Amino acid sequence: MKSKRFAALLIALAPVALPMAAQAMPQVGDIVGTNPEAAKAALEKAGCMVEEFEAEDGKIEAKCKDTATGKSMEVYIDPASGAVVEIKDED
Repeated sequence: MKSKRFAALLIALAPVALPMAAQAMPQVGDIVGTNPEAAKAALEKAGCMVEEFEAEDGKIEAKCKDTATGKSMEVYIDPASGAVVEIKDED
């Protein structure tokens, strides 16, 4: 009986959980774009508030803050494809 209640609760909460999933940090392989406006919009939509961009080792580095945790992150973007190639905690 408890498992049926739990399943009903999960189904009831599913519409609430979906928007939160949309706020996950970008993932390696996500295409965010190569120009600053497109990349910033895509990263912020994914929950990574961009503070600045800079060039680093032939990649675009976006310094941003994870809106879910408040942690500072570095997201590296391939300048040719606009794909996220690496994500690191900012030390």
